[in-house]
Amino acid sequence: MKLFLLGLYLLPFVAWAQTQCFVVKVSDGDSFSCRLDNHKIIQVRLAEIDAPENGQAYSNLARKKLNSLIYKKNVYLYGESKDKYNRRLATVFLPSSNSLSGRLNINLTMIESGFAWHYKRYSNNPQYAAAQTQAQKQKLGLWADNGKIIKPEEWRHR
Repeated sequence: MKLFLLGLYLLPFVAWAQTQCFVVKVSDGDSFSCRLDNHKIIQVRLAEIDAPENGQAYSNLARKKLNSLIYKKNVYLYGESKDKYNRRLATVFLPSSNSLSGRLNINLTMIESGFAWHYKRYSNNPQYAAAQTQAQKQKLGLWADNGKIIKPEEWRHR
């Protein structure tokens, strides 16, 4: 029974395809371009998070934060689905000696630093929800203004 439960726990990690790529451009706080081993450039959108849109308050800071984390680095993409703009939706990891798992979850880091929301419309990830709550309590990034900034999803529809 324990082995079965362990298998269920590990299934999401096995089911996700892993791709390595080299980041060549950061577009905003939740999307970037990267070069695959075959030299093809793909567009990637960080799954389960939403960062301020270009032109919105904190958008430049969110882009700079993501840029500082991944630009000109090899990253690992997990996830195969695409969004309506044909960008690959992925959880992005960076090799890291500062993490227990040996890799840094970039999506989670953007939330923890206060430069992205947990995108609850498309995610029920409890780790991301807890990270957002903690960033709000600490008034990090976009939470410095007591959360007066509106969610990108609402801003896009204005």
